[in-house]
This record gives sequence, structure tokens and C-alpha cells, in this order.
Amino acid sequence: MTIGEQIQNIRIGKGLTQERLAELLQVSRQSVSKWELGQSVPDVEKIIRMSELFDVSTDTLLLRKEQARREKENPLHLGSVYLVVKDFQRSVDFYEKFLGTKVDNRCRSGDKFVEFYIDDKCIALMNESNLTGHCTDLDSPYKFVQNYWVEDLSAEHERVKALGIGQVTEIREAYPTYHYFHLTDPDNNIIEVTGGYHMTEDICQSCGMKMQKEDHGKNADGSRSSDYCRYCFPDGKFGKDETMEEMIESNLQFLAQFNADRGTNFTAEEAREEMRKFLPTLKRWRGQSQ
Repeated sequence: MTIGEQIQNIRIGKGLTQERLAELLQVSRQSVSKWELGQSVPDVEKIIRMSELFDVSTDTLLLRKEQARREKENPLHLGSVYLVVKDFQRSVDFYEKFLGTKVDNRCRSGDKFVEFYIDDKCIALMNESNLTGHCTDLDSPYKFVQNYWVEDLSAEHERVKALGIGQVTEIREAYPTYHYFHLTDPDNNIIEVTGGYHMTEDICQSCGMKMQKEDHGKNADGSRSSDYCRYCFPDGKFGKDETMEEMIESNLQFLAQFNADRGTNFTAEEAREEMRKFLPTLKRWRGQSQ
């Protein structure tokens, strides 16, 4: 086992996503990912901070003593429990005063939901207007949404469908870095499961565009490129010598169409931040810093 694998195992055992651990350590999610993949090693300060967050010794993190492995791993890890609210801003104001803390930008998703962290545990408010078809009766007992995350979303989707315990949606895309499915419990509460998802459809490994057969670019020998679209890779090479940031700004020209196709309402800045997370996972930009 490597140090990166040890960090990943303990992180999962504590119910933390890479994004949440990155926030607690004040580093980027890409830094955490590189540690877990063995592409880099955290410095001494971060090792000490992780030992405090995980409540383990630095020796454990550095593999100087082995932890007993659990016989059976549960693939589900609790993300958040959402209280569904009708008057969103009024409820945000109420809980900010009650909990004595303000919601910062990292814990706010526009007017969709907000997150409060108390003792490193999350309580979140979900705007009821963001839940299509959910009961809007103030007297309704169906007011909670559970959120879980898994490492392999496709495998969990198949597992839950096979259980036959409730209605299960197909895997949906909220935006390129967030995929999920919903399970409905016997009382019509919504359980959302999200996590790592590798789509089977072709995506341009430069701009991230979903490609149909006719959208593929060409290699130098005239054969079809399996990795890149005809706009990024027209004749065996990239059409533009550009940076990742320049690619992001180019993609923003099509934001209105993207929002229309997916029923989203991203602002330019929100879309820019999502692409800064998503593009480094593509072949052309992999390993490059933001």
C-alpha cells in the first residue's frame, strides 16, 4: 500500500469527499487527487493537519504501522441531509442567526442549496423550487433529502436497481463534474447518490464536447481521431496552440446553448470554475496546473 492509498482509505472511512478534504486543508481538489494517485506527496504540515482531521497518528498516515482492514467495505458514504425549505432566503437568514455562522461562497450553490458545517458535520438547506415534482405542502412530512457519495457511481446504480426497493432514475448529469441518480423511499423522500462516473459516450479530450460519429477530428494519416473533435483537432494536430484558460474562455461562448440543452442556469463565473475542475481530467490538459 502507498501513502496515497492510505490517505484515500482513511478519507473514505471518515466519510469525506476529495473536495471536502481539500477545503479543510486549504488546497485544491487536484492536489488531493495527485496525493492519492501517487503523483505527489503532501508536505509535513499537511501530514500533521490530516492526522488531526482523521484522528490518527502521523505514523499511520506514513505507513509506519498498519491498520486492520475491515472485512467488508460499505460503498455508501453520507454526504449531507437536506432540510427542504419553501422560503429559501428566509430560511438561510434564520439558520445563519440560529447557528451563529454565515454561509460562505464555498458552501453556496446560487439559490439551490446552502451548507452549514458544525463540528465538521453538514446540515444543508435545499430550495424546494429546485426539486421538480417534490411536495410543496408546508404540512407535508416529506421534507428531507439524503445525499450519499460513492467511489463508483455506475456500480452503485446497478446494485441499487437490483435491490428492487424503490423507484430509481437513470444516472443524470448536473454538470460535467457532477453525476447522480435518485432513489425514492416508501414515504416519497428523495435519496441522491453521487460519485465517480466514467461515461461511455465519446467526449473530446480537449474541449469536453460530447461527440457524435461525425464530430470526430482526423489524425495525420486521415483516420478518425478517437480522442478529439473536428474543431480542436482538424488535420492531425490541434487547430490552435492555446492554454487551458484560453480554451475555457472559448467554451464560454457557448454557455447559453449549454444551459438550454441541460436545463441549467450557470453564470459565466460558475461555468468557468466548473471547467477549471473538469478540463484537467481530459487527456490534453492532464497533469497541467490550473
